[in-house]
Amino acid sequence: MDFQGKVILITGATGGMGSEIAKKLAKEECKLILIARREEKLKEMCKKFSSNKTECVYKKCDVSNKEEVRKSVKFAHEKYGRIDLAILTAGVLIPNPIETMDSSIIEKSMKINFFGTVYFLESLFSVMKKQKTATIAVTSTLPDGRGLAGWGAYGASKAAISWLVESLRAEAKQKYNINLLTIKPGSVETPMIKDYHRQGSVTSDVAADVILRGIRKEKKVIQFPIMQVIVIKVGEIVPPFLYDIVPISHRKGPDYPEPEEK
Repeated sequence: MDFQGKVILITGATGGMGSEIAKKLAKEECKLILIARREEKLKEMCKKFSSNKTECVYKKCDVSNKEEVRKSVKFAHEKYGRIDLAILTAGVLIPNPIETMDSSIIEKSMKINFFGTVYFLESLFSVMKKQKTATIAVTSTLPDGRGLAGWGAYGASKAAISWLVESLRAEAKQKYNINLLTIKPGSVETPMIKDYHRQGSVTSDVAADVILRGIRKEKKVIQFPIMQVIVIKVGEIVPPFLYDIVPISHRKGPDYPEPEEK
């Protein structure tokens, strides 16, 4: 896929991987629509990225709000008449310790991570089905096959994305020529995980390069970093009785909060 001249929508554009992806695409002479909640940051980015060869516009949007999502896609479509590529990176990472077992954390994670993605897919499909060609890259997570202690809310919301995209991918391609890609990052050094360091993590800059390279090649699944991919794949074939004896502290990570019993 060649990015030059393409109309590209990016969610979660003001932070982490989304910001780095936008920065790199701004050099590709394309048309960018940046979507996020922080309007001042969006303005700043568009001013910085806009040039004679690259056009950048933005729309403030809370991805958990279905109507705001619909308006964002409508804004992009009315502005350019098409959307060639959507890269959905918006999400939250909230620990949900068993000691407090707070259902509101799970609800929030599902609302932003999963339903935020669903809302965009719904609105994007209505536009892209008529175009008969487009690409949507959706961000899930690398460890989506088995639960990780302390991270069930995040993992469940992301695993749901993986299953949904997998179920849609072949039909979207065969019926409407829409390419669906699943981005499965391991640990990436973003503001979202700054308090939860993981060994082997990569920078947002590196992650953006891997993602854009995968989109160029029209990969179905983009997974990284490689060492974490190997560890996760091995972990998925370990029998449950062995998986469950791995120390919980190892799965949670060294900076996981230790709440008082509820």
